[in-house]
Amino acid sequence: MVEMNHDWEAVREVFGKWWRREKLPRPLLVLTSPTRGPAARPQLDIESRWLDQAYILSGVERRFMETHYWAEAFPYMWPDLGPGSFGAFLGACPQFFPDTVWYKPVSEPMTSTSLALNQQSRWWQWSLTMAEKSVKEAKGRWLVAIPDLVENLDTLAAVFGTETVLFALHDAPHDIHRLQSALLPLWEEAFDRHYEVAQDDKGWSAFAAFSIWGPGRTAKVQCDISAMLSPSMFDEFVFPYLQEQCRFLDSSIYHLDGRSAVQHLPSLLRIDGLDCIQWTPGAGEPDGGDPVWDDIYRQTLDSGRCIHAHMPLSRVRDFVKRFGTTGVLIITQAASDREAAALLEDLS
Repeated sequence: MVEMNHDWEAVREVFGKWWRREKLPRPLLVLTSPTRGPAARPQLDIESRWLDQAYILSGVERRFMETHYWAEAFPYMWPDLGPGSFGAFLGACPQFFPDTVWYKPVSEPMTSTSLALNQQSRWWQWSLTMAEKSVKEAKGRWLVAIPDLVENLDTLAAVFGTETVLFALHDAPHDIHRLQSALLPLWEEAFDRHYEVAQDDKGWSAFAAFSIWGPGRTAKVQCDISAMLSPSMFDEFVFPYLQEQCRFLDSSIYHLDGRSAVQHLPSLLRIDGLDCIQWTPGAGEPDGGDPVWDDIYRQTLDSGRCIHAHMPLSRVRDFVKRFGTTGVLIITQAASDREAAALLEDLS
């Protein structure tokens, strides 16, 4: 059994100051280094690798043994059915692959379908059982995070298919609004049921995919399909629903994904209750610390929000020189403990 030696209260204090945009001596730093090479594991079929709960929990313990957590990095796991398990709770069927999960849409037409959580489904039961077992096994040694539910138009795309949703935005906008309105309380119910299980003793929760921990209901929100929408369509079909979700959450972060989505940043920065922008450049683009993206970070900080940036360790020092430490979260990996310690010394 892994015995984690982690100063949880010190990490909580820094995260709290970051969310409140209080001045910090260095940025909030999610920094890890390997302690040893990955250990060999038994080979299971693909679906078992995703769903066998004993296998998943043993893999969590192995990962923690193979990782050194520095600064505000923390060990975590979450009930992972891929990016968008909310869609599976509504009827989409997960399709498992070695490194990701896709969802097979339902066959019912969007125009005549009502959405409902199927709490008797295999996927809902698996997600909650996995969360409960993880909390029991963790015993305070790691955080159990809220799953990557996904929301809004991205969930409709998982349930009905991307092409169907895109055509409906033009041909049946009333159905898009009807379904978006129906999604809100269902998403809140799914979130709260997992939050009841995963919250810590102070009511904080974590969203593992971005290594964030925050007071109250903490989550990422997104709309990746917005890369195919005009600003006016975003404001009509996405903005009001995102705003309601951010009001529901206590600590919120928006996943801004790719160049085509950057056009919506001004609208995002008008959302009441949105605390942070997480920028993902996308495949084939410069990494998140490259100066080519500085305007995204500068606009976000100037609006009073926090920024969340993932970059190679070699970029970190210059990034901090450009943006300082207030409201700045950086995720990076060191090749060794020595490299990690040197970075921390330079930034302190």
